[in-house]
Amino acid sequence: MEEHGGNIFDKNIRLDFSVNINPFGMPESVKKAAHKGVSLAYRYPDIEKRELRKALGRKLQISPGRIVTGNGAAELIYAIAAAFEPGKAAVLGPTFGEYEKALRIHGWQVMHYLARREEGYRFTEKALEWLEKEEGLSAVFLCNPNNPTGMLADGGFLEKLADLCHRKQMLLVVDECFLELTVQGEGKSIQYLQEQYPEILILRAFTKIYAMPGLRLGYALTADEETAKRLEDILPPWNVSAPAQMAGCAALEEEAFVRESREFLLKEEKWMEEKLTELGFFVWPSDTIFCMFEGEEDLQEACLKQGIYIRDAASFPGIRKGTYRIGIRRHEDNVQLLEVLKTCGDIGKRREQWQKRS
Repeated sequence: MEEHGGNIFDKNIRLDFSVNINPFGMPESVKKAAHKGVSLAYRYPDIEKRELRKALGRKLQISPGRIVTGNGAAELIYAIAAAFEPGKAAVLGPTFGEYEKALRIHGWQVMHYLARREEGYRFTEKALEWLEKEEGLSAVFLCNPNNPTGMLADGGFLEKLADLCHRKQMLLVVDECFLELTVQGEGKSIQYLQEQYPEILILRAFTKIYAMPGLRLGYALTADEETAKRLEDILPPWNVSAPAQMAGCAALEEEAFVRESREFLLKEEKWMEEKLTELGFFVWPSDTIFCMFEGEEDLQEACLKQGIYIRDAASFPGIRKGTYRIGIRRHEDNVQLLEVLKTCGDIGKRREQWQKRS
């Protein structure tokens, strides 16, 4: 079973719904900046990533000294696991598997709190109670909006979680890589709590909204420059290429592109939820540009035969077999997926089955 989406290189794929990337592609200004970076590849990239961190600092209204950039957010996950003394970490799931993998590689003991299907896969007071009682924890990892469910954590929950981590002196790592692709965007960020709760580390990436996963560019927001230096000391020198740095600076100027992409994709996601429900699938409500639904256990294989790749979400611990995650693409692509799904299984039986399970 695939651990990540996007692994199309050993498959005959014409439409890839397994990834959550902006289907409108990289903005032209970003492509040009990356090309310029390639033309300058005869020299080393800026080891300090000065212009990129300055641009991020202006956008986020924080000191560039509190920003750490990496070769994608994944590199920063591993850097965080390496930078702090290994102990006992809690991962709130079902969620992205690289948190656990990075922690275990660097000697951490990993505990899981899995939100239950019966609770809508949402994090509730029960998660806070579990964290309060669990002895010896020194770190908590949370994805918001969560992957693969697409759900945002409640603001009140986040504030209580931050306070709990502060009281128990636990590192709180919040992955916000999909946050720009929610209705309120950065308005739902936990960044405003960092001054009050310096234990908070925030992860972001250029990957999704700017459609540049191949360039590999992510960043972490720390509460102070001391924590930022701690992470920088773990990372290898020149870890962000010149094309990625220059593309990142250009991307931060593309405010209209972000706004228009978000508006279309969120509207299209709700349309897809409706259409999938009409086909009898059990669909989980999403707050971002991908959604999770339940269907027949052979659905991925049936789609692959038609050259369409959907993510088998059962690869996420805590998610049942027959659950799938799809990224939202252009409307004509989404229609093609629906046409294939119409031919899979019996709509009436499927609807009856999921109504009973719900």
